[in-house]
Amino acid sequence: MTKIDMFNKDVFNYISTEYGNSTLKKVQTSKNKNVVKNILEDSRKKKYETDRTANKIIAMLRLVP
Repeated sequence: MTKIDMFNKDVFNYISTEYGNSTLKKVQTSKNKNVVKNILEDSRKKKYETDRTANKIIAMLRLVP
């Protein structure tokens, strides 16, 4: 598994743990795919931690956990 895959997996695991599986499903819907992809790429470039990235995804999608 590459570093990118591990980072993405860690972010999704954090969302699942902190906000629940229902929020994770909302994040992973096809309509949110591009936004989530862009946030993950940007966060990897800026070397953000997984929790910061997960919280950024939740905020940008305006999800209420």
